[in-house]
Amino acid sequence: MLSACAGFNQYSVSESEIEQSLYTLLEEQAPRFTQGLVETRIDQLDLAIGPDNRQVVRLNVAGETAINAIVARFPAALNLQIEGRPVYDRRQNAIFIRDLNLLQSKVDAFGYQGDVAAASAGMMQLVRAVLENQPVYRLDDSRYRWLSKAPVAMDIAPGRLVFSPRFGD
Repeated sequence: MLSACAGFNQYSVSESEIEQSLYTLLEEQAPRFTQGLVETRIDQLDLAIGPDNRQVVRLNVAGETAINAIVARFPAALNLQIEGRPVYDRRQNAIFIRDLNLLQSKVDAFGYQGDVAAASAGMMQLVRAVLENQPVYRLDDSRYRWLSKAPVAMDIAPGRLVFSPRFGD
């Protein structure tokens, strides 16, 4: 097995692959967080892997949280910038984003525009609940199957996560 693994090159997963998977995941999970009169929706997601040569993933999430009252709907447009640490789970052959931090939040509601972290709590709750419990990307493709059977390292490079065999760790 060691000689077979040694023959593998590095494999990588791009920002766009993870971004697409993450957007689908958040869209699927959003109805779970629409409770009673409060509705949360994600309209846009941009993901950057290794921004500024740092070992993090940065998410820019735009969406809306609205309170649906009997006579009117009160929407608040939200833009969040979140950073987290990508983690590879070998048992699940999947990538998670953990240790999330809200870097910036902008709210546009009822004529007010500003940075209000408290108003962003609903959207952040949605993002945190999904990311801390579900993988953002599963390495199910046949080219990644070997990852679950060999010791590997995941390195962060600008724009991609790189997997390579790692022996002796």
